[in-house]
Amino acid sequence: MAEIAPFRGLRYNKEKVPDLAEVVIPPYDVISPKEQEAYHQMCPYNMVRLELGKSTPEDSEQDNPHTRAARYFQDWQREKVIVRDDDPCMYYYELHYSLTPQVRKTRYGFVCALRLEDFSSGFVRPHEKTFQAVKDERLQLMFACQANLSPVFALYADPDEFVDRALRAGRDGDPVASFKDHQGMEHRLWRVRDLEILRRVRDLMRDKPLFIADGHHRYETALNYRDIQRQRCKNASPRASFEYIMVYLSNLNQEGLTILPTHRLLRSLDSLDLESFLEKARVYFDVSRFEQTASGENQWRAGLEAGASRKDTVIGFHARRVEGFFLMKAKRDAVSSYLSSIRIPEVLQTLDVVVLDQVLLKKILGLSESFLANADNIHFSHDFSKTVQEVKEGNYEAGFLINATRIEQVQDVATSGLIMPHKSTYFYPKVGSGMVIHALSTEEEGI
Repeated sequence: MAEIAPFRGLRYNKEKVPDLAEVVIPPYDVISPKEQEAYHQMCPYNMVRLELGKSTPEDSEQDNPHTRAARYFQDWQREKVIVRDDDPCMYYYELHYSLTPQVRKTRYGFVCALRLEDFSSGFVRPHEKTFQAVKDERLQLMFACQANLSPVFALYADPDEFVDRALRAGRDGDPVASFKDHQGMEHRLWRVRDLEILRRVRDLMRDKPLFIADGHHRYETALNYRDIQRQRCKNASPRASFEYIMVYLSNLNQEGLTILPTHRLLRSLDSLDLESFLEKARVYFDVSRFEQTASGENQWRAGLEAGASRKDTVIGFHARRVEGFFLMKAKRDAVSSYLSSIRIPEVLQTLDVVVLDQVLLKKILGLSESFLANADNIHFSHDFSKTVQEVKEGNYEAGFLINATRIEQVQDVATSGLIMPHKSTYFYPKVGSGMVIHALSTEEEGI
């Protein structure tokens, strides 16, 4: 079962840090080196010093980004830059954001502690592949700071919104955090301390499976941390805080949930023969060409988006050395036959990203797994216009544009116990690091 609990969160002290926009950052894995440097310049208490500290040539086992993060974390607590709530809480979190100037959305969720469950239990369901090197690095940081610095983002189904309604009713007065970040998104965080409400939410969530949206590495790292701590602290309570992980839970039935597409930009395609590529592509796709004009680009984009509304697999293609924009609509029987022949499970065959990776990139272009894993060859973008512009400016040889993975597809894959390809989903916005921190120790969680 999914067992959640309130916890005594660590939060920035308003008297020391009046503007949280100066310290809260996106998750470590979406921060570029340029952004990392900018965050280091913003405020001496910025979370980047904990989550993604800078390396130096002089780094050693005794002095490195992880040990420095631990020192910062201890110093900030001692100086009361970060203070701990007196009572166990769940934290109700509203995030107001814009997709376009005309489209404004609000995503609702809450932060709590979740008892760690092995994936084999079926209550916590992943959908993406993880990498051991990343988990090893995160484990070192977790041991250095002994805390969950940012939450895992997970989804649950609640069509009647019983959980959200209970939490909204139990909010403490004014938000304990309210600010607009540098991207224009508005964050509001409330404590929920009423024991009756907390128990009701706990009971409502008990039988709900959770789908990890973002934070697969953090979750698996926490499992490793828990297992090591169980060996080290054999007399610890079954409710010790290291048996839990901080999560941000959001109802997948709400309109405020957004998944962005992840387009592919490719380099090192000097030998690309467009005519041969298109001829091979026509075996699996109906191919349409649009003029390389503003009007043609608008029609091309509209065709791609129309495919999403029909739940067709449609992929956009644009190459630097070729005039025009191309739209490729999958021939379902041909694509399914090929994917089945290479043993791709049926539930994965409906994913645009699988068709792109397996049919267009690997089968037709002949690109290897190692080629596609090399960051020098491939770049990922979530912005349609910027992806096209990168090709036009000659920064990349070609761009492949896809529609976003749908939430029901994420559910289907996770429920089946399968894993999606790398960069299949991008849940937006990401949950910030620094809103709440969960300290890990032998202290008990729960109510």
